Amino acid sequence: MKKSLSLILAVIMLLGMCVMTSCSGGSKIIVGTGGPTGTYFAYTQAVGKVLGEKTGLQFDVVSTGGSAANLKGLRDGDYKMAIVQNDTMINAYNNLDPDNFPAAITNFSVLGEVYSEVIQIVVKGDLKDSVKTLADLKGMRVSVGDAGSGVYNNAKELFAMYGMDIDKDIVQNNLSVGDSANAMKDGNLDAFFFTSGAPTTAITELITAMDIFLLSLEDQVMTDFIASHKIDGQYEVYGVMPITNAQYACIPEGEEVKTIGVTATFVVSNDLSEDDVYNMTKALWENIDAIAQGHVIAKSMDINAATITIGNVPVHPGAAKYYAEVSGQ
Repeated sequence: MKKSLSLILAVIMLLGMCVMTSCSGGSKIIVGTGGPTGTYFAYTQAVGKVLGEKTGLQFDVVSTGGSAANLKGLRDGDYKMAIVQNDTMINAYNNLDPDNFPAAITNFSVLGEVYSEVIQIVVKGDLKDSVKTLADLKGMRVSVGDAGSGVYNNAKELFAMYGMDIDKDIVQNNLSVGDSANAMKDGNLDAFFFTSGAPTTAITELITAMDIFLLSLEDQVMTDFIASHKIDGQYEVYGVMPITNAQYACIPEGEEVKTIGVTATFVVSNDLSEDDVYNMTKALWENIDAIAQGHVIAKSMDINAATITIGNVPVHPGAAKYYAEVSGQ
């Protein structure tokens, strides 16, 4: 009798644990982001906190190598949600970057675009008179982000537009934005790339520690870059997105740094239920002020400016349901 009672109590406890943690595995959502000092990580931490409070789901936000690593993690089931650059996402979905993605990754869908990411090229202040274009960085120590990341791909392609090979024409470093800033402070780096929302904490803090400037891109380079990256010859994933003094104090008031950018996009595993993703999407867009308390970049979130359809990557049915409701369709 005692054994039977013990068995019954054990089963009851197990069922209780399943209720609390959701035996379906749907209650804990691991979210891939970026480096620990980058915008992806900090912003998504703020998002995860608010979404957790509003949906009852548990969000475990983890630091990763960035967009490419996140998409591979979704493929492998390591993550159920991630934030990625829209260009890297489209490349992965359509197998347009076989060096990075040997096979198409299609087991994910879009939750929604959230903010613009700009290509930021940070240069030591004492090089301002000698570095006017990317071509002037030839032979210098330049960090281009983790190999295979969205930052790396942006840097590689932009240098190529100046006839340069990053494996030969610069002293290549593959550092995170935080490590890049520290290396520059220590005198071990001349310039670094980072594609992210602006302002980025690591760069903002670097401005207070030393003299730096952000390098502009020429109009023709931006035009050619945007045109060459159209998906199927018609969908532009890049656009001209200037940076101003409102983002970084090192840019003089009334002036702007000319650069290009993509959009940061939340994607989710197709394994997530329609109800969960609907609630996540609703919580994301209806609590922007609360998210902004955790990260300032949320202030730029605007559902009316967000592109819901991104190339041919499908929108998750749960997200699509919410967007149809708010648009009145």
